[in-house]
Amino acid sequence: MTGARFRHLQAFAAIAEFGSAQRAADAIGLTQPAVTHLVADLEEFLQCPLFHRHARGMRMTDMARELLPFVQRSLATLEAGTQFVAFRQSSGHSIVRVGAIHGAINGLLVRALPAFGQSKPDILVQLQEANAAESSALISNREVDLMLCREPPVWPEGWEFADLLPDRLVVVAGPNHPLVRKRGLRLPDLLDEMWLMLHPATHARKTFDALMAAHGTAARYRKLEVRSSAMVLAQLQSEALLSFTPYSAMRQFIDMGQIALIDVTDLPALPPLGILSVRDERGEAANTLKEHLFRYARKHP
Repeated sequence: MTGARFRHLQAFAAIAEFGSAQRAADAIGLTQPAVTHLVADLEEFLQCPLFHRHARGMRMTDMARELLPFVQRSLATLEAGTQFVAFRQSSGHSIVRVGAIHGAINGLLVRALPAFGQSKPDILVQLQEANAAESSALISNREVDLMLCREPPVWPEGWEFADLLPDRLVVVAGPNHPLVRKRGLRLPDLLDEMWLMLHPATHARKTFDALMAAHGTAARYRKLEVRSSAMVLAQLQSEALLSFTPYSAMRQFIDMGQIALIDVTDLPALPPLGILSVRDERGEAANTLKEHLFRYARKHP
């Protein structure tokens, strides 16, 4: 692939999308012969065919289908890089790239970033939500300057972690759930309830499954696994479901009265949220945002 250039990848992705060299050429602003030549070059570099040619267009080979996701990610990365350069040249503003788990967004950033934007209008914050696996990839590829998450078991080389905001595990439900009015409940009191399923990779789900196993039972789940906050809210408000979750993940909805806390007294502890950042390599914009988040978290825990 060392002989391939941006146009080769662009032509390949366009034909894969449109199924025709002519439509691909129209989409990327080249002539049809130029696009055909670029794909032929790429096939020669790879020493394998990428498309089956037929009268109605071009159809991907199995090799092309497997290659396409890698090419699309490469093009997306290049596009993001050129947008970054264009933004910096046209505006002179600084950019800080932030990754955050769901709890950090709902528990802190929804409150802290509006104030930051008002005080530092010259800094653009690019925010990506990520689960644990996605966070690791963002960190490994240096695609973020700051990562808001829980402390990882092992810190990546050159990165440092600092606690930012305490958190806890809670049980939540819609405001009209019968258990909302009860006090002093314990987890065994909830074993027969129906629960909203969490993603298996989350800390809350692993803890919940371990607690259920310790009580010699398996939870009854509504068979819908979601990451969307809006969908979680809709499920809890429309059915008599419970959710075992970090407080941070539901804090925004709790504060707005859209979801209610169930008073459960025997829930285990949860590690705090924190910031993972590159040691001694952060730019001024990243340092400014990091300092703002620590100040805000101290004043508004």
